[in-house]
Amino acid sequence: MQEQAKANKAIIRGYIEEIWNRGLIERFGNFFAADYQEAAYSPASSEGHCAMVAVQKRIMPDAVWTIERMAAEDDGVICELTLRGTHQAAFKGVEPSGNPIRVRAYRTFVLKDGKIVHHSALLDTAELLKQMQGQQAA
Repeated sequence: MQEQAKANKAIIRGYIEEIWNRGLIERFGNFFAADYQEAAYSPASSEGHCAMVAVQKRIMPDAVWTIERMAAEDDGVICELTLRGTHQAAFKGVEPSGNPIRVRAYRTFVLKDGKIVHHSALLDTAELLKQMQGQQAA
């Protein structure tokens, strides 16, 4: 069981690096099952997921996700992450400010046969918008 948890964590590390940090959405199928369930983005599909990656790369081209903590048990993995970047394009009505961004996020995954079959995410969007507007990080 420990070997499976270790393998699942390696898959998630690869996903964060390739998809979110490098923006290689063409590799999405390397990490996700074709019929995976999306609980974070709209539409609730690979289209919605990849669209959000594109939004992030547009508003913060220098964005980097750092995994702060990761735990795996059975078929599940949960991560606490920090997103760092520079606000360089309009987002939710906030014009580009050039402000540094540092925001926490949490992602959960369920894997089967080496592929992600369920994904959810929670990002502190209120804190993100505050920092874009030049208010101090919490």
